[in-house]
Amino acid sequence: MNLKSSPFLLSLIAVSLSLLSGCASFERGSPQEVVVLSFPTEASVYINGDAQGITPLVVKLPRKVTHEVRLEKHGYNSAVKYFAPVPNAKSENFIRFGLSEDLGHYVDLEPRKMKTELKSGLVPNSTGADPFENMAKQALEADRRLEAGEISPLEHKVIIEQILEFFEQSI
Repeated sequence: MNLKSSPFLLSLIAVSLSLLSGCASFERGSPQEVVVLSFPTEASVYINGDAQGITPLVVKLPRKVTHEVRLEKHGYNSAVKYFAPVPNAKSENFIRFGLSEDLGHYVDLEPRKMKTELKSGLVPNSTGADPFENMAKQALEADRRLEAGEISPLEHKVIIEQILEFFEQSI
């Protein structure tokens, strides 16, 4: 049988494919648009282990499951956050309809907009034997990166603030 001459067969294949793709929506829920932001920008975004792009990023995710979001940028520690389904206002309805329930219309992913400040790799894990010397070394390295054009003045400011905050809390 020639596929070009059988519109019925082509229609049957199209309907079958749409039903198969619809099964994922029932299991994981209909997609919801979420926003991933970072400071500094242009961090690589991995959702559930898969590369999705760089920040700022707008992506649609199935709403009935939790999604792990990992942000990575050279010179910064990786950050892991989560989009998780939470009951929305529609979930308070006494009567729920099957299709709406199946598609996840009674939950929303939270947060809708994820903002993450990446911690600089210059912030140490410990104060060391001489905290003030260690703090000065880290600050001087931040200054060097700024002068070399590796980081922006705003990134420099935030890195210095992160270093100072670490030593202030540790001493």
